Amino acid sequence: GIGGRSVIVRGMRGLGDNIYQRGFVRNLQGPVWVDTPWPELYADLPHVQCIRAETQLRTQRQNVERTSYAWAKAPVGQREIRVAYGHADLARGSIVDAMRRAFRVAPRFDLPDLGPSPLVAGAKGRPVAIVRPVTVRSEWRNEARAPLPAYVAAAAVELRRQGYYVVSLADLAPGQEWLVGEAPPADLVLHQGELAVTQLLAAVAQAAVVVGGVGWIVPACVAAGTPLYTILGGNLAHNAPDRITDAGAMDLGRTGWAWPDQPCACSVKAHNCNKVISGFDEHFSAWLDGQGLLGLGVERPGLAA
Repeated sequence: GIGGRSVIVRGMRGLGDNIYQRGFVRNLQGPVWVDTPWPELYADLPHVQCIRAETQLRTQRQNVERTSYAWAKAPVGQREIRVAYGHADLARGSIVDAMRRAFRVAPRFDLPDLGPSPLVAGAKGRPVAIVRPVTVRSEWRNEARAPLPAYVAAAAVELRRQGYYVVSLADLAPGQEWLVGEAPPADLVLHQGELAVTQLLAAVAQAAVVVGGVGWIVPACVAAGTPLYTILGGNLAHNAPDRITDAGAMDLGRTGWAWPDQPCACSVKAHNCNKVISGFDEHFSAWLDGQGLLGLGVERPGLAA
């Protein structure tokens, strides 16, 4: 353990990576300064202050510019923890393992209380299902990771048939992030980054179910206790369940995985992986049934503490 010495965390920039980081930062003794574009993820932790991240990444920069968070100045002469993981880390274990080595404390994953979901009013009493359409972004171009869009669409069709209020969430921008294939059918389409990060995470935390490919929804749903069905694509050397989750530190009982028939364990972002999943509809319905999510008016247990 690190004890009570103050520390600066030179953190990662991704939203999902910051949800993982929060699990460790909350267990540091403090005081802690975190260099991050997502200060909202740490704002409820009394021993943490956030330093304005310098970044040219699109959604990160937007959040730095739109946040109302009062940034702290980094004190000089503090010990620093640098958080990163790459191919070598994911060859030997998970994202959580790599962060454990950096932080040297055990994590506890949760989300701050971010207020009411902005999606409830439009749902008019129906349970909310969030789907993530398949997109590619120029900053971190990884076609190999994404699932086939047809399966996200099939899940959306089934959820609507079951009576869910289906919301499709993305943050598209010409030349920077774009849809792959057709958008999934939805009752509400929010594809222009309409939700601020607090609204986005509140929506996920209070949804009845979330469906999509690998990305920030995995740590977000696990941290919130939200049922999540992850549709795997390729690039599984970096994106298989045992790389992006940790069965010891996370409750994965509400998380389902749709595996390709021939899982491609490559680490190449532009690889043409085989992503075909036979019997997807049956697998998805069986998972919904096992989670008690089949049909309308789904009762939801309380959020994870």
